[in-house]
Amino acid sequence: MVEAFTKVSEASRLLLDKGLCPATGAEALGMVARTLKVDRACIFENRTTNLAGRFLTDLRHAWAEPGVVSPHAHPVLRSFAMRDYALSWMDMLEAGMVVSCTSREAPPLMREVLERQGVQSVLLCPITPAKQWWGFVAFEDCHQARVWRPEEVSLLKSLARAIGASVRHANMRSSLSQVRTNLTSVLRTASGDT
Repeated sequence: MVEAFTKVSEASRLLLDKGLCPATGAEALGMVARTLKVDRACIFENRTTNLAGRFLTDLRHAWAEPGVVSPHAHPVLRSFAMRDYALSWMDMLEAGMVVSCTSREAPPLMREVLERQGVQSVLLCPITPAKQWWGFVAFEDCHQARVWRPEEVSLLKSLARAIGASVRHANMRSSLSQVRTNLTSVLRTASGDT
């Protein structure tokens, strides 16, 4: 388990140094997932559509063990209406709670989605960069109906915090860049007036 905590630390450093993008997202997920012998790991981001404010969750980054079908191969995960498939899970994640269960224990529509993908058990942890729920990170076991141990839950929470910190850092950089652009524009306008 010490190796797994070391990998979470390395993944955290990677995400803070290079930011969350497809390459670093997959690499960070793989670092941690391999040590826990997890078949797949994913990062999902929430969004609200312009069409009647519909809430969707999108698969953004994923890692899969060689020989396991990538989550990106499942179109249903691209714009996933979690409220329709697992309202109780959505409520738990939004409240900052972890979801841990076998596919058999999942809500009926979610169970169908998981079983079509060959997932036996899942562990989901919310990502909350600030006060608002941003998305979640998921570990999936495709070989056994795994009961997640407390130390595995702790590792996933640590990884979710690292992802949240990376998102928060990127948001701060973006805000600072916008402020810098606005100040430059104001200074140019002011110097042109004098």
